[in-house]
Amino acid sequence: MYPLLPWRWLSGLLGMAIAIAVYIDDVGQWLGFSVPDRMIIRLLPLILMGVFSGFFGPTGYYAPWRILWRLIPGLNRWFPDLNGVWVGTTNSNWPTVKKLVETALSTGKVTEQDLHDTPEQRDAMAVQITNSLFTLRIAAGLSSTDGESHSITAKPWRDQHTGRIHLSYVYKQHTPNHAATDEETHLGAADLALTTEDVANASGTYWTRRSWRTGRNTAGTLELSLLETSKARDMSLRDYAAAHKGLIEKE
Repeated sequence: MYPLLPWRWLSGLLGMAIAIAVYIDDVGQWLGFSVPDRMIIRLLPLILMGVFSGFFGPTGYYAPWRILWRLIPGLNRWFPDLNGVWVGTTNSNWPTVKKLVETALSTGKVTEQDLHDTPEQRDAMAVQITNSLFTLRIAAGLSSTDGESHSITAKPWRDQHTGRIHLSYVYKQHTPNHAATDEETHLGAADLALTTEDVANASGTYWTRRSWRTGRNTAGTLELSLLETSKARDMSLRDYAAAHKGLIEKE
């Protein structure tokens, strides 16, 4: 998540590390002990890197930086703590794609207005986000299939006009019991934008290359909200998605 930090912060941290290396021997003399130059050169960079990585590197619930972020929620504006399970809905253009394919296989015809008026398919989705200053991983499960996906690359970025934080990522989905017209594995991509006021909500778009040779690749929108900050060990993402599907159907 470090790309979200202003460059002046990163340059400030570098300047602070250099200042410590330059003046630590003077500070030591002021406190009444000497610090050999050899120790400064060999050990100080390792100590500083170790402390910094130990503070911002872990992703667990009790990671030092996550504890601090819970105490000072305003820090989420700079790089947010997104760790946990998110649930929400997908709205897919699959009914439109299906109508096009069925029309191509029949003697009928369909108008552009018919396609425009075709309702989208709404399904439930569960997403697990794992992040720290150096890490961003996204996994997902759907209620409509037994497939699960995981990001193969992900990058956070901040919109310079709106100030909103975006998560853009490419993912690979594996669907073991796929239909004859589907693929066992396919790639897709998504872009999620966090709300400015509350980083516990996100929305965006996605698109896939599944069965693209026959025009069955899909696209749609996503809406997600943070459900819990750590995933239950006895629950899969598909379980979370199925539970959220039940709530949607009761609405």
